[in-house]
Amino acid sequence: MRICFYNVTASFIPGGLETYCWELGRALASRGHQVTIIAGNRGGARYPEVELLSFPFRIETSWPNLGTRFRRLMERLSFARHSLGALVRGGYDAVIVNKPFDFPILARARQSGLRAKTLFRSGGTDFFLGDRLFANAIQHWVSSSRYNARQIEGRYHRHVEVIHNGVDVERFVHVPRAAGKRDALGLPADAFVIASVGRLVGWKGLRTVIEALGGLPERIHYLVVGEGPDREGLEAQAAQRGLQARVHFAGRIAHDELPGILSQCDALVQPSIGEEAFGISVVEAMACGLPALVSDQGGLPEIVVDGECGRLLAPGDVEAWRKAIAAFAGDAPLAARLGAAARERIAREFTWKANAAKHEALLFGER
Repeated sequence: MRICFYNVTASFIPGGLETYCWELGRALASRGHQVTIIAGNRGGARYPEVELLSFPFRIETSWPNLGTRFRRLMERLSFARHSLGALVRGGYDAVIVNKPFDFPILARARQSGLRAKTLFRSGGTDFFLGDRLFANAIQHWVSSSRYNARQIEGRYHRHVEVIHNGVDVERFVHVPRAAGKRDALGLPADAFVIASVGRLVGWKGLRTVIEALGGLPERIHYLVVGEGPDREGLEAQAAQRGLQARVHFAGRIAHDELPGILSQCDALVQPSIGEEAFGISVVEAMACGLPALVSDQGGLPEIVVDGECGRLLAPGDVEAWRKAIAAFAGDAPLAARLGAAARERIAREFTWKANAAKHEALLFGER
């Protein structure tokens, strides 16, 4: 079958939605499907087995600031001006989108002759005024968590299937720590290292961890992987707290290099204060054998079992995060035991192979 992921940001943003497109696309290609990603012309393909078609668009930050959702809708509509023809003429059997901003585009594509099955895999709650008018353009509704599925069902009154995101457990494994690897990251060899991976935006809650770090032993260091508009503020916070030597900003790391980076760390922290529909960076770190400390909200409790493979903590509660990090840093056997359980849980329940099989069955029936 010919399957298309239609997502303007898939080529240039290294986030969860974009990882979903590439990793699921790769898994579907391994099952014999022809997979294409139609995306903006600001980046390249991640994998040769997944075709990338790139088209011009006007990026969201260049539109008048009438709100983030207005800007994102206009970005998608500007992209559709150039990409709609390829979407209609592609002869696809299925088209997958991730944001309601693409509903009007799918509706227009249907009017222009698109015959593909359509699937909306929710990437959050970016609803906008009038989006429900175009909901009939979607045939199959999917979410990465039961939490997010309830939100989508409440908005569109459609049944939503839950298909948890996954990880390539053959690539994301613990890599033996090589001499000098920590040095290259600025990390002491004997430090207990907690890590966060993702876009540096305020709702990710990294300020909570930096605040908590100030009351923890000096041997505990924090590795921040990713880029984003909040980096400058986070660096300023670390400097104000006198933590410059213990908070390390690694910048953007290529996806295939992440297992080696995560293996230098001892635990993952995901202190989100905004809604997380899922958490791909969490399952990737757990697959590498790291216990996960995450906020008890959104879809994160569907990944982390409290006390078995990590901890669920109140969002923004600095003292709770401080105590949990200290407990892990002070008990190496505990951290190791929960890390091993984390790996086992991910390998059992959260893989892209399983994800692809479920999408295939939903779209085309059992093969």
